[in-house]
Amino acid sequence: MIIKKMVDKPVGRFISPAECAEIYRRAQTLSNGIGITAVGVEGRWTGNIRWGRNEIVSCGDVRNNSITVSRNINGAGAAAITSDSSDRSLAWTIAKAERYLQFTPERADSNFPRQGLEPYKEPKLWYDTTFNLLSQERAAIVDSLIAPAESEGMVAAGYIEVSGNGRSITIPKSDPIFLRYTQAQLSVTVRDPKGWGSGWAGVDWNDWKRIDGTKLTAIALDKCLRSRNPVAIEPGRYNVVLEPQAVHDISSKCFNWLMLSRLYAESDRSNSPYAGMVNRTSKIGLKIFDERINITHDPMDENCSFPPVFNFGAVYNRAVWVENGVLKDLAYDRWYGIQNLGLNSGLPSSSAYSMSGGTMSVEEMIERTERGLIVTRFSGVTEVDRRSLLHTGYTRDGLWLIERGKISKPAKNMRFTESPLHTLNNIVELGVPQRVFSPDAPAVVPAIMSRDFSFTATIEAI
Repeated sequence: MIIKKMVDKPVGRFISPAECAEIYRRAQTLSNGIGITAVGVEGRWTGNIRWGRNEIVSCGDVRNNSITVSRNINGAGAAAITSDSSDRSLAWTIAKAERYLQFTPERADSNFPRQGLEPYKEPKLWYDTTFNLLSQERAAIVDSLIAPAESEGMVAAGYIEVSGNGRSITIPKSDPIFLRYTQAQLSVTVRDPKGWGSGWAGVDWNDWKRIDGTKLTAIALDKCLRSRNPVAIEPGRYNVVLEPQAVHDISSKCFNWLMLSRLYAESDRSNSPYAGMVNRTSKIGLKIFDERINITHDPMDENCSFPPVFNFGAVYNRAVWVENGVLKDLAYDRWYGIQNLGLNSGLPSSSAYSMSGGTMSVEEMIERTERGLIVTRFSGVTEVDRRSLLHTGYTRDGLWLIERGKISKPAKNMRFTESPLHTLNNIVELGVPQRVFSPDAPAVVPAIMSRDFSFTATIEAI
């Protein structure tokens, strides 16, 4: 375990460590001298390009800063945020944080400030291949992605975004830190110009080199061509083969930071899906999924890594949320650890997660399905009931009917009303886990073959 010190190495297109240090110095000067002031800065450069109907429609570069100033007086802490680093804006932000203090109880064991930062390991998150993908290079890539669809008489649309980020956290009595990381994402949609079919593919990584745009475009084009002229099928419960993106679209609802909150699960009359049957208890130790399901959260996982430090020095550590289908742990902050577990640290969740899988391919799952549906992805997923995690939404960009182990025909999109808790308890087979499109928090999930998935209506949208 190491503590990373801030090094004055300007990074050009986004905020530098020296700039962050200057913002902190001025925030200290502008504070009234009572209590403790800490400053977190998130600097971000973003380069993007968008295309539609086989033409580039926009291309841009944006620089944004988000400055969070936290004030702590007698154990009561509050924070406010601004994007303006001027003295006037910083003074206003400090005053706003102090106004919030009157609504915050004083706690000697509060989450902030810490007497020094927790040790942490820093994964490799910075890639020059991403940071150096400038507008000219992005445009050349898009031209090569449009060509395959255009040659088939189809229309392509998509979005590329790359970013360089700097995260600075400065707390009194501790060395400041500065984390650099890059992010890249690509999503491609190919549609029939007559509106008869649509295909999609996408993924995100820290390293642009790990994104194969040619392969993703080929997948989207193939799905578009095969999904043309869909037929309506009767709504009902079907055995399904969910491709990895579809699995993530519904299972992410189980593993975001709110659903995994232990405090939320154990609060009075909680409607958390992980709340116990007895008030102020959780389902930790109980089986909630198929025994083949394991869910981990680890910033050092090379296939699912993310910045390990946030929130004024709180550290994301490796966690096992689910082991062999059993809920092993839930996320909590330092205050909860002190009050309830006798620990001087927390176990926060970033909403990133990695799900275990198997070895079966999607093609093999299809061969083992007598009658069912294969789903590319879900869209418009919204919550119906919190306690059961019942959600509704609809299929998008490729839905096919499986009959006697073969894809027989494309199907019109359908609305579903289902809970991921039900889906992850009715697993027949699991595929190989892979990175999916999840720019806000990385995710690695497998394809899943599951029983009795509920489709409630046919919809006309493609």
